[in-house]
Amino acid sequence: MSETTRGLGKDLCARVHAVTGDECYLPDTHYPRPHQSLSGVSWHDGLCTRCAGSGLHADGLCPACNGTSFEPLTI
Repeated sequence: MSETTRGLGKDLCARVHAVTGDECYLPDTHYPRPHQSLSGVSWHDGLCTRCAGSGLHADGLCPACNGTSFEPLTI
């Protein structure tokens, strides 16, 4: 049996909103359109400015992005 591999345009984005925890259900090729969750929440995000995308701050989860490495942007 062959193992399914991830591929551009075949997989879901699955980016998680740092505050609400909602997961983006759109294909991974949806950029630059906003992320969208099944509950109707939509958002833009960018690399977290506090942890520089590591998800960690002061030996714990980054409080700005909740460890997701991305923070919501206001557009």
